[in-house]
Amino acid sequence: MSRIGTRMYNDNRFKLGLFGMNCSGGLTMTLAPEYWDASWENNLKAAQLADEAGLEFILPIGRWRGYGGITDTASSTYETLTWASGLLAVTKGISIFGTVHVSMIGPVFCAKQMVTADHIGQGRFGLNIVSG
Repeated sequence: MSRIGTRMYNDNRFKLGLFGMNCSGGLTMTLAPEYWDASWENNLKAAQLADEAGLEFILPIGRWRGYGGITDTASSTYETLTWASGLLAVTKGISIFGTVHVSMIGPVFCAKQMVTADHIGQGRFGLNIVSG
């Protein structure tokens, strides 16, 4: 598998990317009308724009429920490995990460999901491991 076109391996020492677009609000706790709507259509558009702009990565938030309260930020969150696979299929050069909670998923199944995502993205899948 070739990593040609994978921007994460370029000479830039300072990488630019997007964080948290896979969840409602994108971690912005506000009632402003511009509150991020994390619909699949918006995620596709944002990923394609970031790819065209030359950003190096997209990193999702791994959450299992929202924060509650008036804004209930992150009340709707995509599962990150499936989400990454979908975005990898419609982009060309940007690396897309999946966030994995080590206590929540079996390692063999997770490894299979990640290898599949990496094949879909031709070497552009990245892994963010978190503990809780």
